[in-house]
Amino acid sequence: MSEQDPRSLATAVLLRVDAGVSANAALEAALLGSELEPRDRGLVTTLVDGTLRWQSRLDYLLQQVLARPLAEVELPIRVILRMSAYQLTQLDRVPDHAVVNDAVTLARRYGHEGTAKLVNAVLRRLAREWATIPLPDPAADPVAYLATAYAHPAWLVARWLPRFGFAETEALLRTNNTPPPLTLRANRRWITRDGLRDMLAMHGVPTEPTAISAWGLTVDGGNPRELEEYREGLFSIQGEGSMVMVELLRPGRHRAGWDLAAGVGGKTTNLAEWVDDTGSLLATDTSTERLGVLARELERLGLTSITVRAADARNTDVPPESMEYALLDAPCSGTGSLRRQADARWHKTPEGLLSLTALQRELLEAAARACKPGGILLYCTCSLEPEENEEIVNAFLAAHPDWARDPAGIKHKSLPEGAQDDAGDVRLLPQRDNTDGFYAARLMRGGTVSE
Repeated sequence: MSEQDPRSLATAVLLRVDAGVSANAALEAALLGSELEPRDRGLVTTLVDGTLRWQSRLDYLLQQVLARPLAEVELPIRVILRMSAYQLTQLDRVPDHAVVNDAVTLARRYGHEGTAKLVNAVLRRLAREWATIPLPDPAADPVAYLATAYAHPAWLVARWLPRFGFAETEALLRTNNTPPPLTLRANRRWITRDGLRDMLAMHGVPTEPTAISAWGLTVDGGNPRELEEYREGLFSIQGEGSMVMVELLRPGRHRAGWDLAAGVGGKTTNLAEWVDDTGSLLATDTSTERLGVLARELERLGLTSITVRAADARNTDVPPESMEYALLDAPCSGTGSLRRQADARWHKTPEGLLSLTALQRELLEAAARACKPGGILLYCTCSLEPEENEEIVNAFLAAHPDWARDPAGIKHKSLPEGAQDDAGDVRLLPQRDNTDGFYAARLMRGGTVSE
């Protein structure tokens, strides 16, 4: 087995992730320098993603067939056991004996003959017994059952269970263990969604319209960035939930606006396309690397109304009451987008979950100061946690009587049933809507804004 074998490369990536490198970055770097065929590159991605996503369940199963604590097994061998357990329990493309043989070969490389024998014995027993190993009793301990069965931190399950109930929590966890759909946003300045769909179909790329956004298409795999239509700026790659946030804001043409936390600019460029590149849009972010990606997107899409500035929105020099609209896609815990990063759930802690609430409040204050009377502000997060969502908005409104929710301004025609609550706030849920989890509140400052 060479170092360019998919399982060897996946092991090396998983070890880098354990050392603190993000899974996406480690995987991208490994594949960039590899000479693997596309099918084998896909297998590396599957092995890394699946092993990380199912890690705690794999550890639970391995512990049942291991005579000593799994934590005492040397890290490289532990990684090999997890990756092999993932193949034995979640995949069926490779015979069990081949999975075991490959794991033994890897164990010899990272350990010695003794560790190779351990790996052989443990995996052979797991292959025979894993389907009969009992999970925790859901009636006696629903948190332990859900956390084990669906490989999520128990503390996060315990947080969601009272709010969503057993069935909805189970559905959410199950959805988090599936790859997110790959969605494209048609550039409404230059092409309709149907026109883009027909054009891609002519090139052998089948798509389906997204259910909520009127401008999205779902594509089944591949790399859309390799398509000529992408290079020509006819579409962007963006999650459907992210598209919907801009559709809730719907700024008018020839307005001045501010995207306070632009990131790589998915919503920023969508906003500019929405108003046909009229008016002015300031895009700020603290990361020059992310803004560099945004600058390249502006060039690809031919957008000229956006000014990019590296700045902390809390103390940037935007004049008070100078903006007619603002978008605050606030930094958050990201609990609504766990399916996008297989390792993200294991990096979160109860102590750190709500560490950004002070920043969220301060950014919301900055956005409000910049808005004119009659101005519109959309506050949104990809969090499922009320402390980062409605509690932030409610506290802000209590302190600012000149601001109020603007549910009447939400003109979206395709929101799922139940997505908008009695107060007018919008929630997209992974298990219900097949999008990232999003929260949004559309707010208006006292006064009227011209149409």
